[in-house]
Amino acid sequence: MNNFKLCHKNIVGVVGGHQKNTTPVAIELAQKIGTRLAMEDFAVASGGEDGIMESIFKGAKSVNGTTIAITKSNDKKLANQFSDYVIPTSLDLAFMNVLIWSSDAIVALDGKFGTMCEIALALDIGKNIVLIGKHELINTKKIKGGNFLHLKDGSSKNIDKAIKFIKEKIK
Repeated sequence: MNNFKLCHKNIVGVVGGHQKNTTPVAIELAQKIGTRLAMEDFAVASGGEDGIMESIFKGAKSVNGTTIAITKSNDKKLANQFSDYVIPTSLDLAFMNVLIWSSDAIVALDGKFGTMCEIALALDIGKNIVLIGKHELINTKKIKGGNFLHLKDGSSKNIDKAIKFIKEKIK
């Protein structure tokens, strides 16, 4: 009989815009958050492409974190260079279902309509989610519930709050 303990890393999914659909501030913030998540021993998952997705992985890899690209295509080569594991879904935009459902918590950074869909799905299924940034396309004042936190800027203090919220919600 094997005497091993089944264990796994908790996964934090990070959503946000492609390079063309986000801001330089959000790109820089993503790298900081990726570093912090990896330092807390979370695996980091995203769509694995450019923009927020690449920056979050770059931050995680800077401290030898684990990165998981859940891609909308069927071509593993389209994932960014900081991806450890690439899961090609061939689902186009429906890939976000796999990303959101397989994550223990979600961090959402500024993006456009795809990011809004990912946020909506996470909220709809009751996933723990932290929005960091302006998120000007969403009226966050109308979102209620204990599994939701909106931090309007990416200060070090707010990154700490986001990490604390995630850790408390998924213990």
